[in-house]
Amino acid sequence: MTKQHTIWKCYIKSKTHTMKRQFLHLLLILSFVSVCEAQDLGRVIIRNGQPGYPKFIVSLNGVRPTNEYNSSINFDYLDERNYRVKMLQAGSSSVLNFMVNNAGNYVSIYVVTKDNMGNYSLILESKTLLTGMEEPPTKTLTTTPTLTNVAVPILTIATAMADADYNDMVKSVKKESLESTKLEMAKTFFGSQTLSSVQVLGILKVFSLENSKVNFAKFAYSRTLDKQNYYKVYDAFSLSGSKKDMSEYIKNNP
Repeated sequence: MTKQHTIWKCYIKSKTHTMKRQFLHLLLILSFVSVCEAQDLGRVIIRNGQPGYPKFIVSLNGVRPTNEYNSSINFDYLDERNYRVKMLQAGSSSVLNFMVNNAGNYVSIYVVTKDNMGNYSLILESKTLLTGMEEPPTKTLTTTPTLTNVAVPILTIATAMADADYNDMVKSVKKESLESTKLEMAKTFFGSQTLSSVQVLGILKVFSLENSKVNFAKFAYSRTLDKQNYYKVYDAFSLSGSKKDMSEYIKNNP
């Protein structure tokens, strides 16, 4: 083997080793990016609240994972915050429209419920970390025992939802052009929250129709912390009949 051949062989070997290192480096970068992106992804689970409810086909933002009827379905790797839900129940020709909220790194479980009038709703049941840890509580305060072998009761203090979360949800509802969608979205967002009467008043101002205001005011009454101040929401009503209707509802639902 000539000296020139030896030099060329060494060059090829060195070049190959360099390319391998560059390729491994690229793989490490891609893996790191994938991990970082995955940290922002969430999961939404939609399921029936009762075994007797009809199975359903459901889509999120127009994406339907299956055409089979199910009583529970998972939506993984979600990167948007709000999703439009279209649900078709078995035996029905009417499509139900809802809104769900997705949070990165969390599993949000929404449950299909039905009221006494036979109307279906989609309510947030729970939100847990993808690691299996529950979301830190924001509405409870627990006292710490200071004496051994002494039972100390747990003190639970209910508080209205945080202003930052409240404002974000109200803004999302405002963006909708259809009144019916606004109402469904508001019920979905605030259905699992504890509200103040002032916060309920702020939500009512988002609606244009009097019927929508009365509808949500009744919906929110049981979720309001300071029911003794619920008279404040009457400022959102334009008709005296709406105030009378609300007063009758409160009398029958103390």
